[in-house]
Amino acid sequence: MILFGESIDAQKDMSNLKVVGIGGWAVSNNREDILRTYALGSCVALILHHPMSRTMGLVHIVLPDPLCHVGKKHGKGYYASSAVPMLQREVCAAAGLSSSDSSGIIAKLVGGAAVIKIKNPFHFGERILREILQTLHRLHIPVVKQDTGGSISRTVSLYIESGDVLVKSPGTQKRPL
Repeated sequence: MILFGESIDAQKDMSNLKVVGIGGWAVSNNREDILRTYALGSCVALILHHPMSRTMGLVHIVLPDPLCHVGKKHGKGYYASSAVPMLQREVCAAAGLSSSDSSGIIAKLVGGAAVIKIKNPFHFGERILREILQTLHRLHIPVVKQDTGGSISRTVSLYIESGDVLVKSPGTQKRPL
């Protein structure tokens, strides 16, 4: 199987592909790993990266907070209000850091599109992004790059060895973030 036009040579590395599902997360400092999440519409991928230890984390966030989803039970990665501090703790632990303050952890954001073509007063993508940015600011983690908004879905791949983050949208080639 070839994913998103990858070559047969690239498929040899798929044994180290870790797919992050909706509301899920993964953290790795294994140089051979690739972390990927698919089809980010209004959802947002938060990427935390500690370049010195080559540790990267990815969470696929669906909603800003549990108040948007009263009566439903989901894990910490599902909501921005819990996903951001959870991923920060996981990346710090994997990188051997006591906190993210002055640690060199950086953030990247992808997604938050308005993929529904009708007038939508909820703007979940914008609300998720706002919650993430407020929490990152409180945790003193700078956002260095983002590919957010618009109206198209995105797939994100993190390559632990190089620290590269690639974004793919329907009908386009992968591009670096």
